[in-house]
Amino acid sequence: MTREEIIHAASMAASVMKLTCGVGNNAAWLVVLEALDHARLCKRYKDYHVRHEFKQAVKMFHDYERGLIYARDCRMFHVADMDENTRKKYGDITDRQYYEFWTGTGAAAYQSTRPLLTSLWNKYRLSLLGHDVVDSEHVAWVMVGQAALELSVKMYETALDAVVRDWQLPKEVAVRIFRQFSLASIAMKWRKALCALSPDSECYDLTPMETKNIQHGVEQLQEAWSDPKLLFRSTSQSADDYDEVFRDKKEIKAVKRELKNLEIETIKNLKENDG
Repeated sequence: MTREEIIHAASMAASVMKLTCGVGNNAAWLVVLEALDHARLCKRYKDYHVRHEFKQAVKMFHDYERGLIYARDCRMFHVADMDENTRKKYGDITDRQYYEFWTGTGAAAYQSTRPLLTSLWNKYRLSLLGHDVVDSEHVAWVMVGQAALELSVKMYETALDAVVRDWQLPKEVAVRIFRQFSLASIAMKWRKALCALSPDSECYDLTPMETKNIQHGVEQLQEAWSDPKLLFRSTSQSADDYDEVFRDKKEIKAVKRELKNLEIETIKNLKENDG
C-alpha cells in the first residue's frame, strides 16, 4: 500500500475502532466503578496491599484516558485534526469534551444492558455462596467487572481483525495505530486486585452447571455489546446526552440520521455475508 492508501484506510478504520471501543471500553469501566464500590465493602479491602492493587488499576485507566486525549501521534480526539466537513458539525469544543462525548456511548450501553449485568452478578454470587467464599455478594460484582474488562479487550481485538481484513491495513500498522484503545493491561491488573481481595474465589473448581451458567451469562453480554443496533443506538443516545458539543440541533439530527443509515447498512451487509 502507498502512504496515501494507508492514511485513507486508517481514517476509515478509526471510525470502526472508535464505535466498537466506545461501547466496550466505556461500558466496561462503568461496571468496574460499580464493582469498586463493592470491593470497598469487603473485609480484606482494609489490607494495604489489596487497596493498592485496586488503586493501581484505577490509575492505569486514568493514564489510558490521558493517553487518548493528549496523544501526540495517532490522535483520535484532537478536534483540530478533523476534516472541514466533520468539524462543522461541532461547536467550539475542546478535545476533552469530544472525548467525553465518545465515552457517553458506553453509558448508554451500560444502562440498556443492566439486566444482563445483574443476571451475571447473580450467577457469580450463587457460585461463590455455594463454595463458602467470604463476601460473596460483593466479590461477585468485582468478578462482573473482570468479565466486562475482558469482554472489552475481546471486542477491541475483533474490531482490529475486522479493519485489517476490510481495509487491507497491514496488521503491524493497525496495532501501532489502535493499541491505545486496548484495556488488556488494565484487565490484568484488575484480576490481580480481585485475587488479592478474594483468594478463595480462585481456589475452587466450578461445577459443570456453574460453568455453563456463567459462560452463558458472559456470552449474553458479549452478544448484546457487539450488536450493531446497540453500537449505533448508543452513539445516537450520546448525541442527545451531549448535545452541547454540536453546532446546533440541525447537526444533531443530521448525525442521528447518518447513524441510523449506517446501522441499516451494517446489518444488511452482515446478513448478506451470513447468507
